[in-house]
Amino acid sequence: MQHSSSTSGTTSQLSGELAIESALGASNIASWNMDVLTGEMNISAELFEFLADPAPELSSLSDLMALLPNADKYLFLQSFNSDHLDQDTDRLRSCDVRLVGLTGEPRVRFVGRLQAGADKSVRRFEGMVISVRHWLANTSDEHALQFLSGLFAENPIPSVITDKHGIILHMNQSMERLFHLTHRQAESAAGFYSVLRDKRASSDPELGAVLRAVYDRGEIQTIEMNYSLGNIHRSRFICDKNLYFRASFLPIRDRQGNTERVLIQLQDLSREKSARDALQESEASYKAFITNSSEAIWCYDMLPAVPVQLELEEQVKKIARSARLVEANKVLLNMLGADSLDDILGMGLMESGSTNYVFDIHYFINNNYEMIDHDIVRQDHRGKNYYFQICCTGIVEDGYLKRVWGTTKDITARKRYEEKLRYQSFHDSLTALPNREKLYLDMETCFEQRSADQISALLLIDLDRFKEINDTLGHNVGDHLLQLIGPRLANEMSEVPGTVARLGGDEFAVFLPRIRSTHQAVVFGHRLLDALAQEFDLDGFTTQISASIGIAISPQQAQDHHALMRYADIAMYHAKGQMLGLSIYSPEYDPHSTKRLAIVSELGRAIRENQLCLYYQPKVLLNEKRCYGFEALIRWIHPELGFVPPGDFIPIAELTSLIHQLTAWVLEKAIEQCRRWQDQGMSLSIAVNLSARNLMDDNITKLVERLLTKYQLPASRLELEITESSIMTDPTRALRNLDALHALGVHLAIDDFGTGYSSLAYLKRLPVQTLKIDNSFVRNMLEDLQDELIVNSTIHLAHNLGLTVVAEGVENEALLARLSEMRCDEAQGYFIGRPMAVINADEWIVESGWIKQTS
Repeated sequence: MQHSSSTSGTTSQLSGELAIESALGASNIASWNMDVLTGEMNISAELFEFLADPAPELSSLSDLMALLPNADKYLFLQSFNSDHLDQDTDRLRSCDVRLVGLTGEPRVRFVGRLQAGADKSVRRFEGMVISVRHWLANTSDEHALQFLSGLFAENPIPSVITDKHGIILHMNQSMERLFHLTHRQAESAAGFYSVLRDKRASSDPELGAVLRAVYDRGEIQTIEMNYSLGNIHRSRFICDKNLYFRASFLPIRDRQGNTERVLIQLQDLSREKSARDALQESEASYKAFITNSSEAIWCYDMLPAVPVQLELEEQVKKIARSARLVEANKVLLNMLGADSLDDILGMGLMESGSTNYVFDIHYFINNNYEMIDHDIVRQDHRGKNYYFQICCTGIVEDGYLKRVWGTTKDITARKRYEEKLRYQSFHDSLTALPNREKLYLDMETCFEQRSADQISALLLIDLDRFKEINDTLGHNVGDHLLQLIGPRLANEMSEVPGTVARLGGDEFAVFLPRIRSTHQAVVFGHRLLDALAQEFDLDGFTTQISASIGIAISPQQAQDHHALMRYADIAMYHAKGQMLGLSIYSPEYDPHSTKRLAIVSELGRAIRENQLCLYYQPKVLLNEKRCYGFEALIRWIHPELGFVPPGDFIPIAELTSLIHQLTAWVLEKAIEQCRRWQDQGMSLSIAVNLSARNLMDDNITKLVERLLTKYQLPASRLELEITESSIMTDPTRALRNLDALHALGVHLAIDDFGTGYSSLAYLKRLPVQTLKIDNSFVRNMLEDLQDELIVNSTIHLAHNLGLTVVAEGVENEALLARLSEMRCDEAQGYFIGRPMAVINADEWIVESGWIKQTS
């Protein structure tokens, strides 16, 4: 390409004496000419002057092409072509191009004509170049084109524009996304890629015919087609994907009516294709499916169609009147008990046998003319209920419900099985009475619906000595007895609304949802006790039983079924413990009342702030008439509550981790006091009680060893007392920890012997030195021959095992003398000395005479 500032030999002259290039220079217009065959091009310097860009060094057409994008290169060469058959010198040709190689990428328009000449070896175009912003370029059209270009680029419909030869000129972003093309790939395709040469077009005769109609004859065409991305991609992640779309070809004509461009727009039909394929497959296998389906398949036509704009009730009436069965399989025939399809075709909904078809239609309409797993009940001519499940869809076209397709499956067996499972889940398998879950459900239902003044009562019933019946007569007889209790309780409920339930084992419950007063619940409880006290005939064996009943009242005592059950349980155990037969709940009976919970929360502070103290009860050797030691007993003097009995806080502490802190405190204070007595010249021992949780704590040995070392107290001066029940909680673990304590040299004693359930097999293996006979046997042994026999037998048993025996509960001199005659080793009790504070214990040591000072 050459720049010229003077008129060339081929440049025509303007009118007058002004040369064309001078006129063009004055109006920001440049001249140009080009020999297509040689690639020679001349462009006047005005082009680069009005573009305000430094003129690049250009010497040929290829240099200009280097400044253009692919599509513009293609359009330029198509406009000013090298086809020697094209000899039209009258047609004015133009082409807009973007000079991407220059700053700002300016757009210019080349306008020119083919020059006539006799020399066929020369094919030259000549004309002018102007900026597309110039007024001669029709500025209003340019704005319109820019606007349309923006719309094209942002159009959500995948679109592409080709020239009349099928070469892609422009592609929007939606098309790029559909075909998984990057913008760079799309740019590269412009000006090169021809839809007419696409692999898919070449291999599909139908598509080829459509393209010929568009590009050869200028016809508007639409075709649905699938397209494999393997035609344009090599990546295995993309090339296996197939698109299905509807392609619309719109030829765009020039002023002479010739096809100049083609707009191709695609509509993605992938989802529609999937649905259509499914429908076609369904239609193809329709008859086989209908015939072999295990479910009933049917279709109702609305004759006439029902407008969906009508009010709900009006639609329901019209559907009920218009619906006629037009198609069904044999499964529906069997469901309806008909002999042939002719007997049921044409049948309306009212003859279907549904017990609630009006509700079903309501549901159908409200659910947007669809049912999914909707249960219905059908009643046969004998009044027997059958259960079915429907799935159906209404076909609505042009605002009218025209037909309903659906399936029905018989779920009668499943429903009856579910009812059986529901019954089993709410009833006790042995007695057939409602179970705990059913009782809770009835209580919850009552509480949700009760009025403000309604009173309810729960009676919790526990049989007394039922275990003896099982152990003596066998579990089968025990089960028979439980089966007889249900009807007897239910008989008392004949005139009283409520629920009788078995909670498990020998525990029953009666819930009275509506009573007049608490007194009525008490009277009814005594009726139940009287009924249970009557004899039971157990296959020839007659027996009588008693029971304990706990009563809780709602809403006065409990607002929900959980609290009501807990309170009734507390009242029942109080009645059983006190042998009352029947008891109404009171907070005083509650071991977990708010008062006691407050005590637990205060106990930790009491340990830290030394609100606790130890009392000491002396123990004596009977043969030497000498006190050899004391038992340390904990006491709590609360700054606000005053004296808190050990029975109020020790059992609760044993349920929490506080028992470990409490035991550590008692051990340290007791060992410290024993050390003081040692320093005063008195050879006394100290005894401390351990709970079951202490005995299960593998750290107890380390604690004892650390405290003995801290206070330099010989291990033989410390005696640890454990109960039988604490050992039997986990005998293996207990034995391991007892062996570890014994290895330290600590003395071990079994406390309250005779009240637990220990095994002699374990007793002889335990590393204990002492048995302490519980005071319940000692206290009354002079009046009760059986108690005396137990005490005497225990003494002999202990001696035979090599153990020392301590008798607790010695409250008078006669008991002390009798125990000496029985050769009991040691004793403690109120006659010898009550539990006393340390200052009183020091006085007792001096004044009692039981202490013999060493000489």
